[in-house]
Amino acid sequence: MSLLNESAELVTSSDESGLLHVHDLPHLYQKPTAAALLDTLELLSFVPSSFSIPEDASRVRVAESGVPGYLTSVISSTLSWIEDESTKESVWSAASARLSERSGRNAMPAMTRSFNIEKDVLIQLHEPTLTEDNLGLKTWTSSLLLSQRLHEVRRLIPGNIDRVLELGAGTGLVGISAACVWKTHVTLTDLPEIIPNLQKNLDLNGEVVREHNGNVVSRALDWSDETDAPQSDQVKFMVILAADPIYSADHPRMLVDTVRRWIRFQSDARFIVELPLRDRYDQERQELRERLLESGFMLVVEGTDVGYDDWQGRDGRPAEVTCWWSVWKPDVP
Repeated sequence: MSLLNESAELVTSSDESGLLHVHDLPHLYQKPTAAALLDTLELLSFVPSSFSIPEDASRVRVAESGVPGYLTSVISSTLSWIEDESTKESVWSAASARLSERSGRNAMPAMTRSFNIEKDVLIQLHEPTLTEDNLGLKTWTSSLLLSQRLHEVRRLIPGNIDRVLELGAGTGLVGISAACVWKTHVTLTDLPEIIPNLQKNLDLNGEVVREHNGNVVSRALDWSDETDAPQSDQVKFMVILAADPIYSADHPRMLVDTVRRWIRFQSDARFIVELPLRDRYDQERQELRERLLESGFMLVVEGTDVGYDDWQGRDGRPAEVTCWWSVWKPDVP
């Protein structure tokens, strides 16, 4: 009997959270079939997160306690009772993949995620394997929350939105969403090393952007390069967006200076930002607020959102993340 058939019976032995325990899985001393092991390893796979609590109640979930040890035992076993060598390799490979998925996002392979922004806006994003702690290659919770807020904040932007700039676009979720939701032209920017994957995602979502009468382009923009600036107000932007833009003590200053260079400094322009409330960055968030006020911006509205990230809690569900969002405008008559 395969684990997929057995799992219906095993659900009855789960705890109040609905989770199975590692002792419910087929163990090596029982000499389970290769099919049962592969079914088990599939059960233990991480589905690429879209930063929401999984809605598939039928999916059997296993509590994480003891799972890494279980996977290690499979990898280190000779699987002597399985005769076919290629089948053994498949089991070892699957167990190694499951262990890598539990070693942090940096150890996970390339993936493509799907994000529902609105009823008819589904965005696909490619994320390469992360190397050298390159944070711009990952989609962050704040990007999804800001994308889903775009429809609501539209009422806070007077007049037409003809040109939008995204700073630190990363995988491009916010900028692509803005192009679709606001039906406008969006320029997505990031550091040069991020642009190839960003452009790949723009190409991947080209059809959905066109269907919603939007337009997207990418370009490199280094916040530290003060010479890279528009030459006139005619090429500046009505709205600037930024999601999770601060993970360095230098970023509040660099971000505000960049916004000041690129925004049309008039009363109907808007700077919209969302970032997670990370404990280590309280000072940087406060500095961002102070620098915006000192640079001639006025707070229009602010609030908090709750979302979920890749990292899992003890119950095996995505970890909860609280984010702060705010809308700013130039303080001019």
